[in-house]
Amino acid sequence: MDDVVSLVAGALRHKLTAHGAGSLSRVEWQLLRVSSLLHALNDGRLESLLGGAPVAEITGIADGLDAIGAAEASTLLHYTVREINAANAPGHGRERADRMRVIAERLGATLAPMRAGIEQQLLDFAFQQPELMADAPGPASGPSKAV
Repeated sequence: MDDVVSLVAGALRHKLTAHGAGSLSRVEWQLLRVSSLLHALNDGRLESLLGGAPVAEITGIADGLDAIGAAEASTLLHYTVREINAANAPGHGRERADRMRVIAERLGATLAPMRAGIEQQLLDFAFQQPELMADAPGPASGPSKAV
């Protein structure tokens, strides 16, 4: 299933690159954000994602998880945002890297058993969105013949 998630993410990234941020709908942003989390989990880049993305983007990922029906994972990510905010507080600069590593390891270990379910929820959500199917060809329709 990871290949299908990669295909969805690749198509959305292509649209984003070719047509700009305004070309993605709210649903497409949710799909892209959740797929970025899944890829970070799969590639062992969760610490990089959490440490390098703005907190608003991580909150957006949590909101995307909620939108696809992954409420438990969304809640975990919202708590993680609180931990990141604490790690980013003034006076914690020297220990920030260590704190981010611990946060990422804990989140990764908790999300790992949920990953397959999140992938399935992502795909189910994508296929339920009529706006994503607008460009898909419909059933062949020709002139009707009277019988």
